[in-house]
Order: sequence, then structure tokens, then C-alpha cells
Amino acid sequence: MMQLQWEILYNDNSTFPRLLQFGEFADDRFRYGINDQIQHCLYFHFPVANNNWPVEPIKMANLSFEESIVAGKPTLILTLLNDNLKNQFSDLILSIVSQTKVIEDKSAKSQFIALCNEWFEMFDPLPMQLSRYELQGIFAELIFLRYLLDQSDLTFNGVLESWKGPFGKGHDFELGERLFEIKSITEGIPLVKISSEFQLDYLNGQKLYLVVCQFFSKPNEGIAISFLINEIAEILRSQAGTRIHLFWTALNKAGLSGNNIHEFDKHLFQLQNKLYYSCNSIDFPSLRRSLLPDAVRNIKYEIALSGIEQFKLTDLTPFI
Repeated sequence: MMQLQWEILYNDNSTFPRLLQFGEFADDRFRYGINDQIQHCLYFHFPVANNNWPVEPIKMANLSFEESIVAGKPTLILTLLNDNLKNQFSDLILSIVSQTKVIEDKSAKSQFIALCNEWFEMFDPLPMQLSRYELQGIFAELIFLRYLLDQSDLTFNGVLESWKGPFGKGHDFELGERLFEIKSITEGIPLVKISSEFQLDYLNGQKLYLVVCQFFSKPNEGIAISFLINEIAEILRSQAGTRIHLFWTALNKAGLSGNNIHEFDKHLFQLQNKLYYSCNSIDFPSLRRSLLPDAVRNIKYEIALSGIEQFKLTDLTPFI
């Protein structure tokens, strides 16, 4: 994927705004650059149309969005207000440009605005506080996400679209009719917590697999979740056309963003083992919504790993 050359702009002695084109990556409607406050910006020159209504300026905690005249051309300007989010803003730029550049001029302005709106939420400060247990659960889903990026035949976009866990609907990952529920446990506690009667349920024709990530119990050894997030982001950036905003959107729904991930760096996690189980036998011990009376609701229970040894899989690759 294209790398943005911010250092060239920092070291340039020309007047502001200092702008660079995207070269072969995009046409000359697009520029990126820095303004007189050394803030990172994305500029989009759009053609004037009879039905063109000026955009109302927007200023958020970490982004601003406005319409102005730059070099004599009507221009939409998206500006980063928080230097801690430079990497995420670069992802935003490349994602928006890659999707807008293929749109005809008459629709390009509205498409550009729509894509910016998709990203705004990801740059909002998150008041949510996450416990170590909650972070460990997200860490486990990220481990499986990275596993799919490495092993699955799906495109990166296909893998990102399969990640449903943070949105609270369906199963954690859904690859067509193959469903994956991700759980985390700590060494010495061989019990998997199931938080509802829906988590291990599936329909006829679907296949469900349970993935258990077992972590060492030492809280001062391992890596922070920010390290794993940045590692996955670099993998995603390596493939052209990746809709990386899908990754940041899911993290945002889980309570994490580029703005707050380092707040949790005191929590370290070290994976001890990954265990895979097929849940598709009638003998697999679970409580499934589709097999329960309607009057039975809000079920929470635990599954002892010692009781599901016969359903263990040595390799999950054939099923992804």
C-alpha cells in the first residue's frame, strides 16, 4: 500500500498549505498536506455543480471538516487535530481516497462526505473503561483475526467483514455458514464462560466451532493490546484496497481506538495455547436457544474443558 510522505512536507520551506499529490495512486483532485499549524490534512478538489450546497463546518475532538477555496478551487478539507492519531489518520486518507477516486465527478463530493462520516465515530474519544477480563476477550478475538489474515483464503476485506464480535450480533466470526465463537481463559481455570443461550446456537446447514485462547496468569509478562492492534494494522496496510476502516470501526465498538489503546498498556497478555472444538455433534454439551422452551431465557453457564476433549480438533485450517 502507498506510504504517505509526511517528512517531505515537514522539511519543505514553501508556504502553507504544503501539499503533495498521490501520484499513480489517485488523480489530481486529491492532495494531502499540512496547514500553517502543522496539522495533517486531506484535500479534495471537487467540480462546481448547480446543486452544490456548501458543507457546514464540523469540529470534533480530534477532527475538523470544512469546505473552502484552495488554489482557486472549491475544496473539502479534513484536518487531524490530535497528533497521537497520525497513523490512524493516514489509514483514513488512503481508505477514503481509494474509494472516492473511482466515483464520477457528479457524485464524488457526496461520496467523499459519506465516507468521512463513516470515520468520524472512530475518532471520537471513548469514555468506556475496560477491565482486564474484557481486554483479554478482545485480545483473543484479535489473535483469531490475525490467524485468519495469515491462513484464510479470504481477502483481507472478507476477513474484516467476518468479524462480528464487537457489534454484539451473531457469532464472533462468520465465514458464510461457518461460525466461530472465541473465548478466553486463564491458565489453571479450565472453564469456558458462556454468556447466553445464543452463543453456541446454530441453524441447520451451519457449522459452529469454539476457539479457546488460554493465557498465562502472569499479568506482567507478554505484550499489550496496543502492540497487537498495531501489528494487525500493518498487515492490513500491506494489501492494496483494504478497507481498514472496518478494523477501526470494530475496535471502536469494542471500546478501543487509536486515541486510547495505550491507556491499557499496563495490562500484558501472553498466549499459552489455542484450543479448537467442533460444536456440531448433538452430544456437544451446550444450551442452544433453538432447542430450548421459549420460557427459558437469559442463560449463563460454564463448560469444563475436561468434558469436551472428544470434540477437540488438532487443526482449524480446513474449516476457514
